[in-house]
Amino acid sequence: SIAKMLYQGILLGLSFSVIAGPLMLSIIQASLDRGFRAGFSVAAGIWFSDILYILLVWKGITAIQWVTAWPGFKFWAGLAGGALLIGFGVNNLLSSKKPPVSEAPSPGDRLLDVLDGPEAPGAPPNWTHWGYLGYWLRGFLINTVNPFTVFFWIGIATGVVLPNQWTGEDTLAFFGGMMGALIVMDTLKAYAAKKVRRLLTVEHTRLIRRVIGIVLVGFGLVLAGRVW
Repeated sequence: SIAKMLYQGILLGLSFSVIAGPLMLSIIQASLDRGFRAGFSVAAGIWFSDILYILLVWKGITAIQWVTAWPGFKFWAGLAGGALLIGFGVNNLLSSKKPPVSEAPSPGDRLLDVLDGPEAPGAPPNWTHWGYLGYWLRGFLINTVNPFTVFFWIGIATGVVLPNQWTGEDTLAFFGGMMGALIVMDTLKAYAAKKVRRLLTVEHTRLIRRVIGIVLVGFGLVLAGRVW
């Protein structure tokens, strides 16, 4: 059972790790600008943020265990979790028609600009002078203040973990598999930034988004089908 949970976590983690979003692009850009260590520092900040969310969600699960006693909880929570994953997948399929790179600053970048103070026009951001700590902080803030991150972990917990009434060991294996997959993939992104960057053409990114969108829709349909 634990091996199965670990496998499911790894598979879902791999699915989300290859989405060409601001997190992926921030890792690649840092690696291109300052090398592998800078990209790894951004990724480490993202991982730390994810682990904090997992711990908060874990505490939340413990606090609302009584909700699972409601006879209809497993059914409705399972449908909600399936709908959430299907929604992520459909959004990924629809976004495959858009350009792969967005120049708009993320909420995390805007917050970082407030923290590091103003700089001269055309000058690099002040946080780049903080060394690898600055890159770590950027990854942490981009992930922490991203609404998608919040809804993602809450959705996984309430839509996947609680309806299946997994044990503590099963849940730990599932989240551990997800984080393990994310860590490995993010490290590979930082290491092979130049090669990955070449793949971020419009056509390649559209194909990746479509494939991952289909995978997420499949996850959602399976989850909803189990409780139907």
